[in-house]
This record gives sequence, structure tokens and C-alpha cells, in this order.
Amino acid sequence: KQWYQRRVRGSDPCLVEVEGVSIALTSSDILFHLSSEEISHPPGSDRMGRLAGHLLHQRNFYPLHPPAEEINIDYPYFNKHCFFDTKPDILLLPSDLRYFVKNVQDTVVINPGKLAKGSGTYFRLNVRGSGKITDSVVANVVKI
Repeated sequence: KQWYQRRVRGSDPCLVEVEGVSIALTSSDILFHLSSEEISHPPGSDRMGRLAGHLLHQRNFYPLHPPAEEINIDYPYFNKHCFFDTKPDILLLPSDLRYFVKNVQDTVVINPGKLAKGSGTYFRLNVRGSGKITDSVVANVVKI
């Protein structure tokens, strides 16, 4: 098939499955919003992993209430689109915070950073094999 015949479209946020791999993604900068609201954390802990863990633990794309001022939440659709029943294999969370790829609770969490007007970062993702997803993913963050 041509690339355009394999396109997948969905809401924001959404959970899609591609050849048996579940991918959860959103464009909201929830990592930044959570980091600005966090008031207590264990010393020496992995900050980005901890923030992403909030989403996985609560199975919610936006586990912050009330939301940040710049976020508009359509509450009638919140329950339909913002919760996920099963933990995704890959969680894509673009943020203004530093880019990363991490294994968080057996989910590959990727913050590709931001790409705008020819500068920034993006990521390349390859899933190889059919074993444990955290052992099958090769993800590279590419800086422009």
C-alpha cells in the first residue's frame, strides 16, 4: 500500500493500534502542566518518568484538575476520549520540556520535544519483533 492509504486519523487525544502495537498520543503538554503543579516528590527520583507515570497510573491523558488556563476541555467528551482502558505499549507526549525516551511501567514513553520552523527535535520509531514491547522498540530523538 501507498503511505497515504495507511494513514490513521483520530481525535486528540487518541489511542490507535498499528499491527498489534497500541499507541496513545496527545498534543497537550501535560508533562509541563504537571511539572508546574507538582509540590512534593521523592529526592533523587526520575522526574520525567514520575510525571509520565501519573498518566499511566490514572489511565488518563490529562490527570490534572482543574486544567491549565490554556487548555480547553470539552467535558461532555472528556470521559469518552481522555481515559484509556488498557495501558498502551507506546505513549507519545510532546512537551516543551527536554526530549526523552523512557521505559515507564513497561510502556515506552516518548517526548519528541517540539519541531517548529526548521529547528527543534522529532523522533524515529521502529518496532522490531513480537516480544516485550520495551525490548522491541528502537526510538531515536533527532535534533535539527
